[in-house]
Amino acid sequence: MNPTSISGDVPLPPAQRDARMVARYVEGETLEAIGQDYGVTRERVRQIVTKVGGSLAAESRQKRLEARAAEAKATAEEFMTRYGDIAREASANGATRAETVARLGMIFPDLDKELADATLRDSALRFDKNSQAAFSKAVLEAGLYYLVGSELGIAPDPGYAAVHLEFTLMTELTAVLEKSTATAADIATILGIIGAAKRHIAEHPETTITGSRYDELREELVPALGWESRRGATPWPPTKQTLMGRYTYWNAALESVGMAPAKKGRQPGLVKFTEKIYEQAVGDFTAAMARLEIRPSYDRYAQWCADMNAAGHEYPSPSSLRNFFGSWSAALRMVGEPQAPAENLGAA
Repeated sequence: MNPTSISGDVPLPPAQRDARMVARYVEGETLEAIGQDYGVTRERVRQIVTKVGGSLAAESRQKRLEARAAEAKATAEEFMTRYGDIAREASANGATRAETVARLGMIFPDLDKELADATLRDSALRFDKNSQAAFSKAVLEAGLYYLVGSELGIAPDPGYAAVHLEFTLMTELTAVLEKSTATAADIATILGIIGAAKRHIAEHPETTITGSRYDELREELVPALGWESRRGATPWPPTKQTLMGRYTYWNAALESVGMAPAKKGRQPGLVKFTEKIYEQAVGDFTAAMARLEIRPSYDRYAQWCADMNAAGHEYPSPSSLRNFFGSWSAALRMVGEPQAPAENLGAA
């Protein structure tokens, strides 16, 4: 490449080339990028900028960067004003950031997805990191054993754990915990507690725990033990929501490890509607979307539900529906093929 021309055609006079370097620097480009284009070192570009542009170049660059930062801030604030409430609700319902951006893009075709992703990434919203996909079934169940053992104050049983814990559980959980700040001694203690809890549950099948107590324990124990996840790692034990994403119902998660169904509390959403009505709600909605040849989604259900309720047909709210099934995907999987809409869906 000719060092005086970025086009490789007609060489630029040195003065014109130097002026362009200064202009690009003022615009906010890095010394490294400019040097690569002109075939000179980063230091040489800095010397040219200092010689030709002087202090004015640095001042102009700083003002330009500040203006860009202010423009970016204003753009982000405008985005949050328009979409912030939706993003907050999606975050509260357990959506990932990528899923939230995709949802917004489908509902609002003019959305700038790159802007949306960058703004939500830098916001204070906490999005689900898709921990259900990150954890295997064995690792999910290990979390149940561990927190139940901690709740009961069971001492570690390393001998039982060494002999009776599934090797898959031991190796997969160790791999997960090694991504956090847990030490080898921490991991050995955890496996010992899991072994002791598994033995206790086998001997006392009436053992149980409510979903709310499970999450309370998790919130207490993880920070207390200092198991902070490194960047990109997913915190273990999994949340109640993550378990329900795999098993749909909390009691189904308990039964998977031999525990009794939780007798306290209620199955999500059953104060006003029966299980049959929840399933019928999704069936009616998917049938309506099929007639319109529109993909059923959580956001579309929210609008459809509001329209139907306004017309006098009472359906469970979007958040109640999602809580009942554990996730929107689980709701669609549970119902299967669209059903014919009921003429009147009443409360239980």
